Amino acid sequence: KDFMSKGTGRNMNTRVREGFQQEVEKMYQKTNGKNAERQIGLQDEREEVMAHIKMAIDKWHRAQKDNDLDDSEHTVIPAAIETFLGHGRLGSPVPHVSAHRMEGERKTDPAFRNFNVRLQEYIAQYHPAHQVRLEQQIYIQQCKVIYVDYRSKVDWRGARDILRCNPHFHGVPRFDSVAIGQLHFVFRCHLPSDVTLDLAIVRPFRRTAWQPKTRTDCPIREKLSLNSSYFIALEHITRGTLLCSIFGGKDGMHYIIDCIDEDMYLRINNID
Repeated sequence: KDFMSKGTGRNMNTRVREGFQQEVEKMYQKTNGKNAERQIGLQDEREEVMAHIKMAIDKWHRAQKDNDLDDSEHTVIPAAIETFLGHGRLGSPVPHVSAHRMEGERKTDPAFRNFNVRLQEYIAQYHPAHQVRLEQQIYIQQCKVIYVDYRSKVDWRGARDILRCNPHFHGVPRFDSVAIGQLHFVFRCHLPSDVTLDLAIVRPFRRTAWQPKTRTDCPIREKLSLNSSYFIALEHITRGTLLCSIFGGKDGMHYIIDCIDEDMYLRINNID
């Protein structure tokens, strides 16, 4: 009757915080009994670190679901044998749109100025058998990753480069480079003749006579503006290239790091 009229105590258990004793007991059993307090403290520290790491991983997984981070290893479209020659694949595709619409959506991008006309001129020059008439539509399917398989010039072993061309790769723009320039836009071109071409818009590099104050044997390239961009066929991409901005140099000046491995050294110096 007293409980019915007055309710219960605020604490549902008379052993407040005594549940921690069981956890300490389990930790103590993992020690050798000597200086147990220090060993228990180390165990507790490790468990806190693991819990923090797990929370960070869970947070990353939630971000993966919420954001459009679609560069999955499993999202791959078949390579076009006509252009890629079997040594590469395209991945992370997006729904295709017409070339006219693509040009309109990216009208502020200098690389897409007169995109449709330039693309038709490129096809007429390099693929005359599939020339597109003015009244016909070309459809563009953007792809944000290229998987390039190549053989080493040193021992002929196979290897793979993964080249990203994604304005939102885990929330950060990433545009990888090849020997002739920086990838700006990678796409599969669907022609009215049911032929597909795998192409890329490249922001080109050029050789320069400018030299930094610090002496180095690495080749130097100047990255040109997007107004100088042009189309290339992906069959000409054999491997990615690592560049490093030159500290204190002019804008657009980069070192080509040719000492990654022997294969890269041979490829870059053959170009020079």
